[in-house]
Amino acid sequence: MRSVIFSILIFFHHLVYAQTNHSSSKTTSYDIVVIGGTPAGVAASIAAGRLGKSVMLVEQSPVLGGVLSSGVNRLDDYQVEANSGVMEEWRARIEDYNVNELKNDPVVQHDMKVRDHRWSTAQGRGWEPKTAAKIYAQMVAEVPSIQTRFNEVPVGAKVENGRIVAVITQDRDNKGRLGAKHTHTGRIIIDATYEGDVAAFAGVPFRVGREARSKEEPHAGKIYTEAFGSSRGALKGAIFPGSTGEADNRMQAFTFRFTAKDYGRPDHPYRLSSPPPGYDSTLYNWNPATKPWLPNQKADMLGAGDLTGYSTKYVLAGWEERTKLEKIYRNHEFGWLYYIQTKGSSPQWGLADDEFKDNGNWPYRLYVREGRRIEGLYRLTESDIHKDLKGNGFRGPLHQDGIAIGVYPIDSHFVQSPTSESPHGEGSIHLNDATGPYQIPYGVMVPAKLNGLLVPVAISSTHVAISAVRMEPVWSSLGQAAGVAAAVALNDGSEIRNVSVPKVQDILLQQKCLLFFYKDMPVDRDLYKATTKDSAAYKAIQKLSLKGALDGDENYYFRAEQPITMGEFARLAVNGLDIPISITAAHFNDVPRSNPYFKYIETLYDYSTQAAKPFFTYEVRNYLNYWWGSASLHGPPAYAYPDHAVTGKQALEIISGLVQKPIGDSEIPDDILTRGEAALMIYQILNN
Repeated sequence: MRSVIFSILIFFHHLVYAQTNHSSSKTTSYDIVVIGGTPAGVAASIAAGRLGKSVMLVEQSPVLGGVLSSGVNRLDDYQVEANSGVMEEWRARIEDYNVNELKNDPVVQHDMKVRDHRWSTAQGRGWEPKTAAKIYAQMVAEVPSIQTRFNEVPVGAKVENGRIVAVITQDRDNKGRLGAKHTHTGRIIIDATYEGDVAAFAGVPFRVGREARSKEEPHAGKIYTEAFGSSRGALKGAIFPGSTGEADNRMQAFTFRFTAKDYGRPDHPYRLSSPPPGYDSTLYNWNPATKPWLPNQKADMLGAGDLTGYSTKYVLAGWEERTKLEKIYRNHEFGWLYYIQTKGSSPQWGLADDEFKDNGNWPYRLYVREGRRIEGLYRLTESDIHKDLKGNGFRGPLHQDGIAIGVYPIDSHFVQSPTSESPHGEGSIHLNDATGPYQIPYGVMVPAKLNGLLVPVAISSTHVAISAVRMEPVWSSLGQAAGVAAAVALNDGSEIRNVSVPKVQDILLQQKCLLFFYKDMPVDRDLYKATTKDSAAYKAIQKLSLKGALDGDENYYFRAEQPITMGEFARLAVNGLDIPISITAAHFNDVPRSNPYFKYIETLYDYSTQAAKPFFTYEVRNYLNYWWGSASLHGPPAYAYPDHAVTGKQALEIISGLVQKPIGDSEIPDDILTRGEAALMIYQILNN
């Protein structure tokens, strides 16, 4: 409740600010205005631009890419196969650049030999900031309908009759000084800022801080956990005393991720001569054996220790106050660099001389890990992310209106820093094992009341849920979905809240986005050149998986070439064709109620018995052999053989019986049917 009340007070502050600051020096009008050149904003712009819409993309720094071009030099994707759409295209281009343009670099050469490590530069999962900015700039430049403006920040919004119609921005230089104002008018606005600024200026209610613990969120509120080991003698993930679960307005720590360089000598010009204000050497650690793991002797510097206590202030502050807070964060990181060069016995390390050259070699953006969270049509909670609360033990619960996937674990940094009384800090949650692949429903980025606005970053979610969503690959997928949804709404003349989600999903699949995660069905460069049949099968598997008609094994492999079993085909046919479940009894000795395919096998049996021509075959054993057994009380034993492979002929008979009309397909083999072939077969029937 405290976090909600706090949000309401700030909401009225922003509403007054937005309504009294409408003067501007220039007005532009586009189909879609995207505020925030984050990966989500870039993906939204590219997706909408490729669909023929005029787009104005406004970014607060001199480069596109958000934190990925501002010091976060690694792809927090957890599983590289989870990347898709614009993000996968960007990753593939980073890979091409690294292995071709930087092929003589020792780090790249090492990664080409050992390609499976998580932040491999040879896989495009590690990069230099300038490379990230360059690739994003190239991708946007390839879409002529996108216009970009840099060094502008949102300071207000215009709302007319319940619809946002324009965003007011103001020039801001790298010293934080504000200048001229501009008004950007759009038929649809996309707020792709990390903070959720545009939504707040437009009057969208939002949350900050943490919700209280509930049955939907056992890890919500104030919490002390054993995040990474068992230093307290407890098993990983244990929750310790003092974890009251109460709500508050605190948020996880932010930081600057500066890029350092090993100059190989102590007398380089980037060695600090004095510590920053407030320097405390006890806050830092450094291993002198650290080696560069990025090209050109560089490293992504994450490890100064979380600086807590300022995150909520920063998100809710105006730009003048944010400039002051950024100095606090900067001094904290400069303190670490000074420690590295002095007590850390590594004077050869310093700021990278060829990065952020117009900003003192310092990143343009603060790493904002979470911002406001809007009140949307659907609120994502821990139970949507957790594979055991509402999931099936391997994945989160199904969302048939899913428009993006997440795979990254629930991962919240400290909310309150360690102290002498509480040496492990508070609020750090890392649930690697409890988090499974999940879908994100469309409603999380649609404000509950305001029209004309999509919010793919500051989504409707809880603090715990956003801790898993907050990685850039997921935000990029949400941004791409926002761009597609905006284009669909404009084409159909519909409100954002009424947009056809299946139509959005179809276009996202055409743009090679994943809506359901399988390790052996990654969207890579080969799929962009796939044959029509391959593309159709990919789309069929994705859409049918969202309906609960298909799934993979416990390691998330689909195995499209593997024969489909009768049990699997029964589920595929029933769920895929939207056949109501019908069960009159447990008929088959080899399909008891504990069998995962019980209700689907029984449904085929029930519909088959009602048909003029039965279509589901099974075996009845010789009744006389069981005359004196217990089976005499229930009739002869029957067997459906749920683990046996299905032939194309069997499949056609079953489908024809369910839809009550002949189905012919010359391409379906008479022999064993594969899982991929079966998916395509059902999907084609659905769309004919």
